[in-house]
Amino acid sequence: MKLLSIVTSTALLASVVTADFIRIEGAVGGWDTEPTGTISYNNNNSFDIASQAGLKKATNMYAWLYIKHPIPIVPNLRVEYADPNFSGNVSSITWDGNTYAGVDNSLSLTQYDAALYYNLLDNLFWITLDLGLDVKYIDGNYNIQASSVAGSAPTVDAPFSLVLPLVYGRGRVQLPFVDIGVETVLKGVTYSDNTVIDALIKVDYTMDFIPVIQPGLEIGYRYQQVTLTASALGIDADLDTTYSGLYAGIMLRF
Repeated sequence: MKLLSIVTSTALLASVVTADFIRIEGAVGGWDTEPTGTISYNNNNSFDIASQAGLKKATNMYAWLYIKHPIPIVPNLRVEYADPNFSGNVSSITWDGNTYAGVDNSLSLTQYDAALYYNLLDNLFWITLDLGLDVKYIDGNYNIQASSVAGSAPTVDAPFSLVLPLVYGRGRVQLPFVDIGVETVLKGVTYSDNTVIDALIKVDYTMDFIPVIQPGLEIGYRYQQVTLTASALGIDADLDTTYSGLYAGIMLRF
């Protein structure tokens, strides 16, 4: 029992000594995003967004900011922005029973996240573990601009938006003495036939030798699954899509 008490006291002391009193950290960068999956209208006329709609890989902007403080009962805050948007052109596509010719089309899923989380481990033996709740707002649109179509307007504009609560988890290992960290973030929810997963893994380097405002670099891989039914989107279409690829950005730590 005495040995267990010593080990526990040492671990708690290490946590107090190494934990941040308050920290503000953020990053902005580019995400090389490849879209895959399908869109279907009223469960009919399903088409592949890459091979049939011609939506191409694109470099999209992302940003994040988190604020950590020492008040135990008040959750910490992490906010994020991501703007997956894609465009392409194909000779024809069918939507709502109409065949559009000479098509320029685009899909956008602008996202805003706000996560409230608690530190379960706070840099204890260089390990950080966070758990909380994320609220994701998706502001999306699917657009078709056609040169011709029989019996319909040559333009389709299908905007949609929704708010989803996601479970939020973050794990980090800060490698000692080298200012390099390895981190993973996972957010997700599934209900009925709807699933949204937003996951990443990254390596970052922070220039801790620079006082007050410490710059850094991050590089990682991000994956999103967005599977949403017409009832969830509020339009007569279903999404069964994924977006993934490498990303890199510039960090600042205060």
